[in-house]
Parts: sequence; C-alpha cells; structure tokens
Amino acid sequence: MGYTSSKEYAELEWPIDILIAMVWVTYAIVFFGTMIKRKTKHIYVGNWFFGAFIIAVAILHIVNNVEMPVSLIKSYSAYAGATDAMIQWWYGHNAVGFFLTAGFLGMMYYFMPKQAERPMYSYRLSIVHFWALIILYMWAGPHHLHYTALPDWAQSMGMVMSIILLAPSWGGMINGMMTLSGAWHKLRTDPIMRFMI
Repeated sequence: MGYTSSKEYAELEWPIDILIAMVWVTYAIVFFGTMIKRKTKHIYVGNWFFGAFIIAVAILHIVNNVEMPVSLIKSYSAYAGATDAMIQWWYGHNAVGFFLTAGFLGMMYYFMPKQAERPMYSYRLSIVHFWALIILYMWAGPHHLHYTALPDWAQSMGMVMSIILLAPSWGGMINGMMTLSGAWHKLRTDPIMRFMI
C-alpha cells in the first residue's frame, strides 16, 4: 500500500503504533505485577535488565511516534528537521539496543549462573554494568548523525558516549566469562551455555 511514517525502524502508521504501545504497556503490567507479587526478597540482576528494556522501549516508542493523524492510514511526525532526526535516532539506536542488548543481558545474567551452577562472578560488577549501560546507552544515538544539521555538541556527545560504552560492554562480557570459571566443560553438552557464549 505504500503508507509509512517514513522513519527508519518506525515505519508503521499511527493506529498500529497505538496497538504496539498498548501491547507493550500490557507486557510491562504483567512483568512488574509479577515482580511485585514475588515470594523471594532478592531480585535477579537479569530482571533489572528486563525491567530497563521494557521501560526504555516503551518510552522510546511512545515519544518517537508522537504523530498528527491526517486520515486513518496517514500521519505526520510532531517533530521537524534536526529535532525529528535526533528523536528518530534516539529511538532507532536505543530501541534496537535495549530490545536486543538489554534483553540478551537479562538472559545472560539469569541463565549463566543457573547453567554453570555457580554464582555470578561479581555482583558489584553487574551493578556497575547495569547502571553504566542505562546511563550511557541513551546518549549514544547521535553517532548515527555525524556531519548533519544536528548541533555539534550532540554529535560529539554521541561519539564520546559510544566510545565510553566499551567499558560496560567489556565489564559484562568479563562478568559472564568469569562466571564460567571451572565450568567450561559444560559448553560441550549444554546448548543453553553454548548460546550464551
């Protein structure tokens, strides 16, 4: 049909955007409702990543898809120019990043210790990894817009935050790998461990 909102990763028109937001909010209610009713006091680090992934993707989707409908199947963005580009790549970078990265890290922090039958190598490192990822990742989107009409400060911030993101990335990888100390033999037979590595 050719009807799109002409935004990369956010092509769907406003009625479908509303349905996606409703499904995502329902998912958040189920997830956080389950956490509130939990029987154990401790919350797995993996659930922190899943919670962040749910909240971040919901905020990103809703803010990026603020549109003015002109018909049932056509709408125009509420933003224009460099602002629209910045919000689009704030969404594009982080929706993919939080949807894939935080979701996978949540699985890693849950399944690696379970399958290795060992505690996570460093709880403190997992806390630093989580907060560094949350704080830094949101600012990295402008690296998609170098040499554009975006203000220089935003382009520079995107570049710097992208480089700084190496630290939490390596920290999470080291935490996952060190959790396997003494359990490397399980990689031969355990498909979950193979997937995580």
